[in-house]
Amino acid sequence: MEQLILLFFANFFVQTPTFPTDFNNYQIFENVHFEVKDSDFLTSYSDQLKDFRVDKQPDDNLNVLETEVAESRSPEAESTTLAAQTQNQENSKKTPISDVITQSATKYPWIINPTDKLTFEPTSFRPNKNENYLETELRFADDNPILNRFTFANFPKDSQFYWVLDGNTIVIETQGFQGGLLYQGKSRDTQLTQTATVEQSFWGLQFISALPNNFEELVGDVEVNDLTVRVISGELRTPEGIRAGDVIINSGIDTNDPNVTVLENNVINLGSGSTLNRSGGGSLFQFLDADNAPRILQGYPTTNLQPLLDNGNVKLEEGEIIPQEALQAAGITWGDPLTGEGMNFTAPTTSIPGAKIAQPGGGMTNDLLNLSVNPFLTEEERDFYYLNSLHWIPLGQTATEVDLNIDSQESKHWYRFYISKSHNRSLIQYDPVDISASYSSIFSNPGISLTLSFDGDLDSTQIGNATLGMALGIVFEFIDFNNIDHSIQDARQKFDNNEGFATLKTRATPQQRRQINQRLNQTLANTNRSSRLNQVSGTVTFPSKISPNHSRIVQLRTGNHQRAIDFIKRDISDWDQGDTSFSELRLSNQDFGPLGFIAGVVPLNNTSITPSNESSAVDVILTSPDGRQFVQQFRSFDNTVVPINSGRAFDIAFDRITLTQTSQRSIRDRTFAGYVSLPTIEVLVAGTSENFNYGVSLGGWFNLARNSAPGVGENNPSDVSDDNGFTKEPTVGVYSYAEVNWLNRHVAVDSTNKPIAIITHVPFFSINWNSSANRLNPFQITAAYSFSRQGKSLGYSVTPAILYTPEGLNAFMPENSQGEVVGYVTGELGTVGGLKSKLNLEIGRKVFYDLELSQRVIDNFSLGAFVRNFTTTNVGLDSRVSGFNYGAILRYHSDNGLFIDAKLGTGDEGFDARVEAGAQFKF
Repeated sequence: MEQLILLFFANFFVQTPTFPTDFNNYQIFENVHFEVKDSDFLTSYSDQLKDFRVDKQPDDNLNVLETEVAESRSPEAESTTLAAQTQNQENSKKTPISDVITQSATKYPWIINPTDKLTFEPTSFRPNKNENYLETELRFADDNPILNRFTFANFPKDSQFYWVLDGNTIVIETQGFQGGLLYQGKSRDTQLTQTATVEQSFWGLQFISALPNNFEELVGDVEVNDLTVRVISGELRTPEGIRAGDVIINSGIDTNDPNVTVLENNVINLGSGSTLNRSGGGSLFQFLDADNAPRILQGYPTTNLQPLLDNGNVKLEEGEIIPQEALQAAGITWGDPLTGEGMNFTAPTTSIPGAKIAQPGGGMTNDLLNLSVNPFLTEEERDFYYLNSLHWIPLGQTATEVDLNIDSQESKHWYRFYISKSHNRSLIQYDPVDISASYSSIFSNPGISLTLSFDGDLDSTQIGNATLGMALGIVFEFIDFNNIDHSIQDARQKFDNNEGFATLKTRATPQQRRQINQRLNQTLANTNRSSRLNQVSGTVTFPSKISPNHSRIVQLRTGNHQRAIDFIKRDISDWDQGDTSFSELRLSNQDFGPLGFIAGVVPLNNTSITPSNESSAVDVILTSPDGRQFVQQFRSFDNTVVPINSGRAFDIAFDRITLTQTSQRSIRDRTFAGYVSLPTIEVLVAGTSENFNYGVSLGGWFNLARNSAPGVGENNPSDVSDDNGFTKEPTVGVYSYAEVNWLNRHVAVDSTNKPIAIITHVPFFSINWNSSANRLNPFQITAAYSFSRQGKSLGYSVTPAILYTPEGLNAFMPENSQGEVVGYVTGELGTVGGLKSKLNLEIGRKVFYDLELSQRVIDNFSLGAFVRNFTTTNVGLDSRVSGFNYGAILRYHSDNGLFIDAKLGTGDEGFDARVEAGAQFKF
């Protein structure tokens, strides 16, 4: 009966996966108990999958239902197991002990439990039949390791001991060796070349406008825009201080023509006030008096980028390469191609905006002055002047194309090999008066662990971590309390003396003792589920009182706690900067300016201008729209020349220069995705009260080298990016796990009071917390409810559950998360004829299903099929990938301990074969 009770307990295990390129993690383990499997979180379709499995029982369990129920009702029923041997036993002194301990292990596996919670299940322990236990998991699929697990154990029959002493005392001792080769993860060494093409743009701005002297104030109502102007001028220049003579101009105008009106006044030096005259704009108006020179409004400062042309060696054309020295001289510094860090622009400002005199020294740079008034510049001159005529504003640096090419990649699969010597000593003492018993035990399992790859590499840090956790077990070999060692020695002496078992003398009936044994077995099962140790190296169970309806056990455990990690060590070379070139030129260098000016004449006595030492004359022929001409003749002494704007009054530039550079650097990424086993000390309390069961564990782990992993010497994820998905680990951590469940079970009977079914209800709740929670080791809360009904010909179960995981801990990329709350439903059905079906359903942001159907075709052999909408891939940690997957199921379970479970599948990810096999034997 107690086997059926244990069958429906809720059991939670943590597995975890990895990689910041978003994979979906998933791994299914089949356990003897109903299992709620904690989800794993990776990178590409971050999903979580919880399987609620009622593990398969031997088919004949359906036939023993009536026997079990009958036994549970009979006060006299007592198996030939714990406390059931008589002192008159006449059989061989060795064989009966192996039989007794085998029968006890069959009925109460967690009391006899010789294992380390990792190598094999205590329910498989049969010392009278087998001494060796082998299990393996193999997989044949692309990009997956073939060997996932291989474990072995040797428990010689003669090393297992059981005895009943005087004082209602039972002593149990198991000894043996355990070992295995476990897949630990995958490392990659990747060499890459990164190429980045970056652009750096500059926005060029300038605005100029002509500001002539106030013409209305000088000459009255003359409207220059209404006249067509033709100017003929001549100039006589004398040394400073010497008055120049008169200049006479023959313009060819017939002054006797009635349509020609000769105006009085002589005009001189007209060309010096006109843009399109080499003596005017062509000479930057330097022949004018400063007071008469054009006024130009400059709207923006000027920035000098002329060094980019490298003294004429570089043309202002797209595709031209700019030497590094020219960039430095122009004050342009490239930053990091990806981050822009280090980019700088220090080109000097050469003038400020304002009203300027259009002459050299008038406040403008000669470069902008030339563009503003000089129409006689060559193309090369305009390009050169142009780069110091605008206000160049840096627009920053942008990576337009980034390529990452893999040059080489090597992968290694890492395994953990361990071997240990197990020694379990237990003492049960029934109270002669009270209906209770006291239980205590000491389990030592010291050993060594190696982390290695098949090409011979070793990882000393992980060897140190896991070996330290296993070595802690040696302390328990030398612990003795509650007189356990003395009792075992006394029992062995009696065994050697060929004495028989003592008789139990208690007020408790055999049925009550049976209930005590069941309660103890159930509570020890709770401790195993509540422990977060992956492998136990030592356990002390302090003296604990067990009664038929109540129990509480306190344990101190040591061993290894397993954490999933995703580490990276990135080494990056400096950027090898390539050539810089003009990649885009959107310029107005060939059409910016000049401003247009012509010369107008104003009577000298109407101005405040003083005569110069230059003598000039000018004929200005003004032609009206009706053909009349007005001719004015000016002398420099009677009149002076004032430029009048007559053409482009202003100009504005909105330009852009883009520079491009292509750089390269080498990157070496060494990554590891997998598990580390960390030395841990754990305190655990578990108990029961009537139908209520609970277990609480608190542990602390230590990491000898928190930044080290196989193939990764120093984890440096911060060198990759701030939020890259790779994990970090602390040196010390703490975890806690708590679970409660209520086991409500009853026997259904027919009208004749004969049992027809066992019905079980198990509500379950658990919290799994650790101080270093991340997406691979998350904080989780689970609530589940299991219902099962097992009859003589048909059994089924259904379990809905809800898992809560904070959003930030359940996926690397939010779009791949199943959400904070995910629902799960699992169902299973079996018939006495060997038909079995299983359904697992996960409902989150996506829905995943897994359906199996099998039929026993001959004794111990079943065939079936499965279909699911996902598959799993191992990237060091198991990861789920969406895609249709289907195949065949083959199962063989022999009576002598050999079993093979195989799934041969195919689908979107190709062929995938998985084999789990085990054997129990003795030589």
